[in-house]
Amino acid sequence: METLKLKSNFDDLSLGVAMLRPHDVKAKAIFQIVHGMAEHKERYYPFMEYLCAQGYICVIHDHRGHGESVKSEQDLGFMYDGGANALVDDVLSVQNWAREQCPGLPVYLFGHSMGSMVVRAFTRLYDDRISKLIVCGCPSDNKGKKAGILLANVIGTLKGWNKRSNMLNRLAFGKYGELFEDGNPLAWLSANKLNTLTYYKDPLCGFVFTANGFKNLFKIMELCYSKKGWKMSNPSLETLYISGGDDPCRISDKDFLKAVNFMKDRGYKKVSYHLYPGLRHEILLEDEPKVWSDVSDFINKQ
Repeated sequence: METLKLKSNFDDLSLGVAMLRPHDVKAKAIFQIVHGMAEHKERYYPFMEYLCAQGYICVIHDHRGHGESVKSEQDLGFMYDGGANALVDDVLSVQNWAREQCPGLPVYLFGHSMGSMVVRAFTRLYDDRISKLIVCGCPSDNKGKKAGILLANVIGTLKGWNKRSNMLNRLAFGKYGELFEDGNPLAWLSANKLNTLTYYKDPLCGFVFTANGFKNLFKIMELCYSKKGWKMSNPSLETLYISGGDDPCRISDKDFLKAVNFMKDRGYKKVSYHLYPGLRHEILLEDEPKVWSDVSDFINKQ
């Protein structure tokens, strides 16, 4: 695994980046991963190793305000001045660097959870730069997003943009922690108890966002569900939505299908989906190898 720091083209923030290249097989494509909220790139290393063995150059970065993409530990959950637009631009910065390292290869873009909103906001502007898109653990459109932005603005203005707000946390996550009988407030993340325990013990996971972070979480949702601004340069972009059938982020199967159909309604012709019964939010980290193999089948399909 090659790790490095890369400057964001948006504001020169130092981004933590990791790349894994195959050595025994010819490279087929660049597989770019965009992780979720309140986690970090290292959680995806096993998945990257799995895909790398099949010939994919895998690259991932820590979002601003996550992992190594912070100026200090106190900035976890703080996205600096660039906000939602910078989240999208950081994906472009990393992708441009990966293309320089590995010219001539197609790019497949994968985003989980908050990252699934970032990759759709990216696709809105740059769909001609990617050949396949995978939307994993996608949060359905939240009608409270405008209220969330307003509340974050009030808290940020009055108490400072670094203020961590349990009120905003409740608005974003509702009663997710009460939905399952596991006696574990993180049970909504995964039916895999080892995964939720590891997440709980990881200091780089599960932190409460700042007012700045929550404002931009809701802003990125606005961008990815906006009906305006889609360039539609690549209407034949192959897109796969995958989510757990018990993932509360989807709200309901009906809302999940609205998210899928949203891209179809923009004009994308090759949008498919798969719901995994019994799986929750972090489907890549459940005890279910079929998720990995389904992703592999999708990107290997000619």
